[in-house]
Amino acid sequence: MSPADDGLGGARRAALERPGAFPRAVFDAPLLRGLDERARREIAEAGRLRSLAPDEVAYRAGDAGGAFFVVASGRLSLRATRRGDDRETEVRAAAPGDVLGEEAVVGTPRRTTAVALAPSVLAEIPVHLFRRAAGRSGKAAFAEKLERALRRSATRDLLSTLAFTRDLAPDDIETLLDAVSHRRFERGQPVYRQGDPASELWLIAEGMVQIQTEEGDRIHVRAYLTRGDFFGDVELGAGRVRAASAVASGAATLLSVPAKTFAALARKHPELIPRLRRITGEQQAAQEAIVAGHARSHTAHVFRDLYRLEVARSLLVIDLETCARCGHCAWSCADVHGVSRLVRRGDKVIARVDDGRQAAGQGAPRSLLLPNSCQHCERPACMIECPTGAIGKDTGGEVFIRDALCTGCGACAKACPWENIAIAPRPAAAPRPGGAGFEDVAVKCDLCRGHGAPACVEACPTGSLFRVNPAEEIADVRDLLGGARREHGRGAGAPRGDAALLAGSAIAAAGIGAAGLSAHAAGAARPGDGAGWAAGAAAAAGVALLLLYAVPKRAARWGWMRRLRRGAAADGPGEAGERGEVGAAAPVKSRLRPQLSAHLAIGLVTAGLALAHAPWPRSGRPTLGAALHLVFWATAAAGAFTAVAYRLAPRRLARIERTAALPEDFAAARRELLDRFYREVSGRSDLVKKLVEKVLVPYVQSPLGPLALLASGRGLHAEERALRARIDVILEGRGAERLAGLAELIRIAVELRALPAQRALLAALRAGLPAHIVSFGVAAALLVLHVLTASARP
Repeated sequence: MSPADDGLGGARRAALERPGAFPRAVFDAPLLRGLDERARREIAEAGRLRSLAPDEVAYRAGDAGGAFFVVASGRLSLRATRRGDDRETEVRAAAPGDVLGEEAVVGTPRRTTAVALAPSVLAEIPVHLFRRAAGRSGKAAFAEKLERALRRSATRDLLSTLAFTRDLAPDDIETLLDAVSHRRFERGQPVYRQGDPASELWLIAEGMVQIQTEEGDRIHVRAYLTRGDFFGDVELGAGRVRAASAVASGAATLLSVPAKTFAALARKHPELIPRLRRITGEQQAAQEAIVAGHARSHTAHVFRDLYRLEVARSLLVIDLETCARCGHCAWSCADVHGVSRLVRRGDKVIARVDDGRQAAGQGAPRSLLLPNSCQHCERPACMIECPTGAIGKDTGGEVFIRDALCTGCGACAKACPWENIAIAPRPAAAPRPGGAGFEDVAVKCDLCRGHGAPACVEACPTGSLFRVNPAEEIADVRDLLGGARREHGRGAGAPRGDAALLAGSAIAAAGIGAAGLSAHAAGAARPGDGAGWAAGAAAAAGVALLLLYAVPKRAARWGWMRRLRRGAAADGPGEAGERGEVGAAAPVKSRLRPQLSAHLAIGLVTAGLALAHAPWPRSGRPTLGAALHLVFWATAAAGAFTAVAYRLAPRRLARIERTAALPEDFAAARRELLDRFYREVSGRSDLVKKLVEKVLVPYVQSPLGPLALLASGRGLHAEERALRARIDVILEGRGAERLAGLAELIRIAVELRALPAQRALLAALRAGLPAHIVSFGVAAALLVLHVLTASARP
């Protein structure tokens, strides 16, 4: 709609959007009526006017915001979807003089969607500037009164969106507003502890709370509660102490309702408590079923940091069951950015990922690594803590750092709960903020902003890296949080077409080789002429194509990645690279996986052609052709070994590792496990020490133990159960009361046995490729000499 058509007129709209042009109607609003002239002037200069056409949206529920609005003219509808509803309903209407967007005062995202019902004008007032101007007016008491009014208004809108208040009358809402207080809790901070007296009901305005019980040093999660949920009501109604603890999973803003107020509402509305019990009971029963079912099947619990998965909007995931541990992802990141923004260490979880090939949530659980890489949170803590505004979030949800504003102070790195931001030396060509030299700069993944697509994903030869929105694409998380499934998943794993291509190539190679061998045995073919010569020429062409496999990999590193860097320099630190909502675009796929599949297929066919060209030399003389023959099959064997290792080793390795380890981690891991083992033995009962001596130590020291673990096909959890079953047979049911600490000792012993097996599998993944490359180079050189020699013969 053009300005001339929106009911306001283009000239008037332009005039309204100039700072300092606040009409008198804004300051005649009840909220601002008592401000002095100086405060009004400062607010008007710092704020701005926004004009809206009918049906235009001022902001949406879930948006972040640092300003509130006063309606100067027109009328707006504030709409929200209550918990449990499937559609939006109107919370209230805002007329001239009314305030909206007050959530900014309490630091939470927008609770409602504001839509213009008629041509409207809004005065946008940044909260921090409002506080400063009101405080400078010399009326501290008045400024405090305004702050309380804004908080009350924000709380009213929040309560209107909760199922808890669905059937309460307006006077009941006012009673709640008089009694509630806002409380802020940081990650890991308890709201209350198991056994504490019950003194209040809690409503979650923002964040996530974990309800848990403690038994010794073990924690059992009972429920995960998010925005709009309430808790603590059961003990209030029964007058008991807290039966469980409530802990903030991340930064959370809660509303506290005193017990006296809750009791008064319960007496006035006898149906309130039964309805609350039904809602909370159904929700917790569903969650417990999901969590319990997952815990029975997997050792690496996907829910142990559910808050991280709830706030992440683009989480980098590595499928450990297909990852060859080659490091392409890290070097591609370093090649694009100068320093790698990806660390291949992190949490390992077991989860179902929607990849578009199975029904929703029906795929087999996978072993996933969550490496240290920015996950582009819905509400980035790093952005809030940045003192210079260097960290931004674009309309697509991508969180990025403006080098020109970053002083390298490290506040963002300290604020990130998952250590996904690093401080690195500033490149010579990078822009710098004014003032001092600022030798360092904060670096983090920005989804290769301005580069087209994440380089780590595109450079993975096995297609094991992908980015997901966990609340939509990790089925277990989606089921627990009640999110909506995304139709276009981006799971990893080799596609069915790869298997068909390789199977067809193997059949073709076998047929060509068998036909050639038969022809040579019958004397119908010779290497130097006819079909034998043609097969040799085709094999030489196949070797050339195999050699070209290295070109796309290096082109990826030197060619398209350099173009990406140039694109980044051209785009600058502004709003370049916007690709719409994070994760909403078509899935980014590996560029190298199809090339690897083609390389394997060509290798199979080339082997068949080599057999058809010349069988194994029978003369035994050390000829050039015999040497080429020997080296060719050596490189083929090394390549086949590498391909089989890439196919089989990752899945076995994923079963027996607690978390994905790099080669340099193993020595320290063994020392740490042994230290833990001896610490756990200390102070245990004589029975446990005897079991350690007679069972666990021989189990760990068995030279064939790692091989037996691999041959069994068991994972760590299954191996722990098998070892405990052996001990139970020895004990015959005796001494159960003296086995404290045995479970942890069994866990450590199994990990110690698994370490050598992990090293062997990792060596298998790494050993074949160097041998394949070296022998292939020798074979290519011998092939050139062989062709030259054969061509020179009469």
